[in-house]
Amino acid sequence: MQTLQLVGNTTYGGGTYLILKWCRYLLEKGCQVDVLSTDPTTIRELCQIPGVRVIDDIMIPRDIAPITDLRAFFQLLPYLHKKQYDVVHTYTSAPGVLGRITARLIGTPVILHHQTGWAVTLYSSPLERMLYTPPLYLAALASTKTICVSHATAQQGRQFHVAPQHKLVTICNGIDPKPFISATRDGAGSVLRHEWGIPADCLVIGSTGRLAPYKQYDTLIRAMVHLKSLIAEKPFILLLAGDGPHRQKLEDLIHSLSLNERVRLLGFRRDIPAMLAGLDVFVSPSRCEGMSISLLEAMAAARPVVTTSILPNAELIEQEVTGLLVPVGSPEQIAQAIACFVREPELARHCAAAARERVLERYTIDRMFQETWDLYIDLLKKKRPQSVIA
Repeated sequence: MQTLQLVGNTTYGGGTYLILKWCRYLLEKGCQVDVLSTDPTTIRELCQIPGVRVIDDIMIPRDIAPITDLRAFFQLLPYLHKKQYDVVHTYTSAPGVLGRITARLIGTPVILHHQTGWAVTLYSSPLERMLYTPPLYLAALASTKTICVSHATAQQGRQFHVAPQHKLVTICNGIDPKPFISATRDGAGSVLRHEWGIPADCLVIGSTGRLAPYKQYDTLIRAMVHLKSLIAEKPFILLLAGDGPHRQKLEDLIHSLSLNERVRLLGFRRDIPAMLAGLDVFVSPSRCEGMSISLLEAMAAARPVVTTSILPNAELIEQEVTGLLVPVGSPEQIAQAIACFVREPELARHCAAAARERVLERYTIDRMFQETWDLYIDLLKKKRPQSVIA
């Protein structure tokens, strides 16, 4: 089976982590695996996987950019026609729209898109809905199937009318929990806290993810101001791991709120299991997600979780069972939820243990990959009934 994983210029992150593992999985199944990516970090990681062929000469930005996208279309069209892939699997907004429509034009048998979240949301303006809905719907029509990473994502696709229902299939995200379980058992978190000079009695709050506006890390930083009065007797620090376009604004906000001693921006890190093991509370303040890899990782690490009550998060976090849910954009309630875990350590322990158990039961990468592979095989057999697929 010849496959193309079309990532475009999407920066390295939680979704890329899954794509890299998926490439390894496909290679083990005997597939040809080509990946179209122009992000330097992603390319470096791909080059560590023997057998993967990287296409890095067609620039497709993550977000829609008409002129660049048009240029990419005229490069992609002859390329796909020449290669004749069995499966084209696209990721993120612009690569997803451009890749699916181009693949349909040249007659690719199976065209899939990984839908981690929609460009049209509850927060979209009427103009944004008018501009984004038609290309999203057209791309969905061009797909064989759109893989929604959560039941909430599929529900939102129907709610926002950005894809026909018969094109949607749900395969929930999954992770490999083993590194996160190991890190919490071997003391990696304590070692990291010591390296950072964090006292043993300090409450360590943290989050991991791209520093982008929709992640709303500004709300989490503002919550630290309220937390100071709620747990005045308890020293605490907030650690944010990740990088992105919002970093400078977050640095300015930290300075303006006089939180330089309370908040650290750690930048891009590869030791996420150890970092999570060193946290006392994990907070995800995002206003939109598909199904958060960061949240799944924190659950696997058995950290008490505070997150927003958006549908994809509520699919993972049950109030006072696997974590605490708060409204979007509410620093006061984030602070109150963190303080609740501090004052009720038994609740924190219960939620942390239940969160890990939920990941092990429902959200492993093995289950996710098997379901995705089964979809590949099923769809390709329908297109080519006489084909024998290993």
